[in-house]
Amino acid sequence: MRYERVAIGGSPYLGAGLRALSLSLREARPQVQVIFLLRFATAAALALLSGVRPGPAVLAGAVAWFLLTWAVYLLNGVADVVEDRANGSRRPIARGDLSPAAATRIVGSLAVAGLVVAATVSPLLVLLGAGQFLLGWAYSMGPAPLKRAAVPAAVSVVLAGLLTYAAGAVSAGGSPAAHLLLFPAMMALWMAVGGVTKDLSDVSGDRVAGRRTLPILLGERHARRIMAMVAGAVAGGFVVLAAASPPAVRLASWLVLLGAVILACVVCTPASRGDAFRRRWPYRIFMATQYIAHISVLLQFASA
Repeated sequence: MRYERVAIGGSPYLGAGLRALSLSLREARPQVQVIFLLRFATAAALALLSGVRPGPAVLAGAVAWFLLTWAVYLLNGVADVVEDRANGSRRPIARGDLSPAAATRIVGSLAVAGLVVAATVSPLLVLLGAGQFLLGWAYSMGPAPLKRAAVPAAVSVVLAGLLTYAAGAVSAGGSPAAHLLLFPAMMALWMAVGGVTKDLSDVSGDRVAGRRTLPILLGERHARRIMAMVAGAVAGGFVVLAAASPPAVRLASWLVLLGAVILACVVCTPASRGDAFRRRWPYRIFMATQYIAHISVLLQFASA
């Protein structure tokens, strides 16, 4: 593999440094960074609905969280280079456009910058941010990486979601009232659905890397059934529990249920079997569902 020769920090080659930074953002999956910002913003909005007054700390908190999640997903790209190449990934590290060494240096810079910005908001946000980064490290790079087994991986994904919602609320200056906590809790559980659906398109690389995902442990047929059942259980539970919630949360619960039904239909039929593109459909449906659910809450908040 040929890598860009990029010295991060103090390099006279500004153009090369900016290109490396751009490649690192592509490696960190911009579509995932956007959903983290939507989670953050939605939690902040729910806190504001509880009577908290907005301030500039919300924006500073969002910047801090973006830098930290960027660092976490870039670190994951460094850790996943073997399986990404086996899966035919076109992301920069797998292609050889960005070296793991340069990416690791960028990770350090992003993490430090994120924690510094978080310190301008509150000590609690610094603790949440440090927890998010350490969780990401444990998931990807720890002595026994959490990503290698299905249950620890799912738990870590849910925790990452809960930390993000907490960061949004803290940055807004408070926390959502008890009846508004349902949305963050259920959408964090929905994140566990995304982790297992993504495994369908990554079986080859996961097997090479020694990961014990559901499709590898149980076989695809049983794994697909479990994915459909988990999605249905989370979405159905959301609808039931949201019956007495504000309209914005009730609407989001029904949108998640619709997404779960579509996901179940796709994951249990030939629609998501075959080439890598078709096997990726369950994950795309999961992502679209959470985008729509969060945007629906934010739109109703904006129009209130």
